[in-house]
Amino acid sequence: MVFIYLGKKIYRSIKSSGKTQQPASTKVNTAATGGLTTEEVGQGKNEQTTTIRKPSASACGHQYDSTAGPCPICKSARRAQLKYRCKVFAGLLLPFVVQALDVTILNWIIAAFNLTSAAFVPFWGQIADIFGRHVSMQACLVLMLVGSALCTGAPLTAFPVLLLGRAFQGLACAGLNVLVRIILADKVSLRENAKNWSAFSFFGGVLGWGLGPVVGGNLGYITSGASWRWCFGINLPIAFVSMLIIYFVLRSELLGPQPIPQLDETTDTGRRTTFVKRLQTIDIGGQILFLFGFGLLILGLTWAGATYSWTSPAVLVTLILGVLISVCFVVWEYHMSPGKALARRFPWQKAMIPWELVCNRDIGLLFYTSFATGMAMYSVLYFCNLYFTMVKLWSANQAGVQLLYFTPGLGVGVWTSAFMCNSWPRKTFPPIFIGSILEMTGIGLLAWAIYTEHNPTVYGMMALTGVGTGLRVMPVPLHGIGYFPRKIAAVISLMAVAYPFGGTFGLTVMTTVFNNVSGISNDSPLRDVSALKNLPAVLQQQVTHEAKMGVVWAFVAICPFMVLCTIVASFLGNVYINKADDGENERDNMIYEGVYLLSWFRKRGATENITTRKHQSDGEATLQ
Repeated sequence: MVFIYLGKKIYRSIKSSGKTQQPASTKVNTAATGGLTTEEVGQGKNEQTTTIRKPSASACGHQYDSTAGPCPICKSARRAQLKYRCKVFAGLLLPFVVQALDVTILNWIIAAFNLTSAAFVPFWGQIADIFGRHVSMQACLVLMLVGSALCTGAPLTAFPVLLLGRAFQGLACAGLNVLVRIILADKVSLRENAKNWSAFSFFGGVLGWGLGPVVGGNLGYITSGASWRWCFGINLPIAFVSMLIIYFVLRSELLGPQPIPQLDETTDTGRRTTFVKRLQTIDIGGQILFLFGFGLLILGLTWAGATYSWTSPAVLVTLILGVLISVCFVVWEYHMSPGKALARRFPWQKAMIPWELVCNRDIGLLFYTSFATGMAMYSVLYFCNLYFTMVKLWSANQAGVQLLYFTPGLGVGVWTSAFMCNSWPRKTFPPIFIGSILEMTGIGLLAWAIYTEHNPTVYGMMALTGVGTGLRVMPVPLHGIGYFPRKIAAVISLMAVAYPFGGTFGLTVMTTVFNNVSGISNDSPLRDVSALKNLPAVLQQQVTHEAKMGVVWAFVAICPFMVLCTIVASFLGNVYINKADDGENERDNMIYEGVYLLSWFRKRGATENITTRKHQSDGEATLQ
């Protein structure tokens, strides 16, 4: 898809450079508005005038001779844009695949990885602004190398070493997850961001989320010897090659440390500020409160129902403390807003999540839609795997292959969202809302399909859920960036937190339901396919039936969250993505701040709720 798109762009660039000038015999009058031309063709006494509206060279604002052909400045800008996109794709594709592959090693998602991969997302968003994109990316890849090396070489008797390695991997995945999205959004308009993220969603979904379960299943199928170590060792060569590509290809294109108003910096002085001074601008209090609060919530949800019962002190204490500390974090960020007590006390610090994002309606709605997307994605990848292994009694590698049915749906969803954002209707609301409906339908019917054990329907509903997920992966952050173009890193970080949080919460609910309905706990020997196959026929049929009902009710348990997601999405506003025709500025984007679905039903635009926000070349924006 990427290569076809790039080939089309190159072909159009070459074709436009070979166009000839207009014939001199044609009478051309420049229209008074829009830089359009009128061709008048006279035929005898019954002279007819044919008006053809088409862009002229003067419409771009760079030249004023309408017969001079394509604007050389515009052509040069398009070539530079194409070159930049090629560099970005080359430098970021492998790191993105690394973080996606690592998440989908399902049997090794343990507390250490969940904690670090979710809790450190906002941390990397702030680090990307303070120290620059390149330094942050290289730091993440180094952490990935260290974590993967520890996991690969961990002795069988040194389980803490494996936990430490997984923690490093989670920390690296948190950074790669958010930094790739930030870099794709840098230096481009919303329209270009939509194109870039569409390609990455497609390839990341296919190579990472799609092939990850297959690779993990085959690598983990033979547990004897050292084969399981390749579940982690596969990251080593990919991460190392990524470091080289980013340094030699992409480094010059990445944004460096951003100017910090608290330090009286400008763009020219941003790189010369000392390391210590820039380090002091980090919201230390907010970071600590978020790490402990959100981390305890993730830990409690990971333990609940799987390792400990919901009423155990380990779960109750972690969840209660997590909620209390999270409330303290929200209060802290409120007082870090301009003019408040903590902002006056620490004037040099920059709030981790600006308060205007926290209290914005659309940002809150987008957070929940991302939360539900993570819930749906994790549920399909994990519990469909349980269905294939514990009900159909297939091996791990066979079950991993069946999960590939999720991939074509994901690809169709990504392509459709790219079309809806770039071609028609060029709005963010339709793909988000339609994706919510499809995801809700897919999860609901998946429970019925598993109950009937009709495998073609199971595959179809997995694909339908993938379509809904793919439809929303790109427009959700695009919608948030449209509302807050000055705070790209904060918006993307907030959305990126929602995916693992929703996935962890969903798996906790589903695991609890599965264990209670089936009576098969996580440490039960019946979780092993070989043990199930060795059971007597009558007992085997009983156990597989109970496992099937456990999976069915697990999917039913998250259906209310999917329904709520559709309701939440219906209250979103809309971001109009401008099509960059000649004479228009593609960086001017209109934002509808009301309930867009309501205005659509009323058949009116409610123009009083529309504002225009302008993206400048350095990523900043102004409100007009």
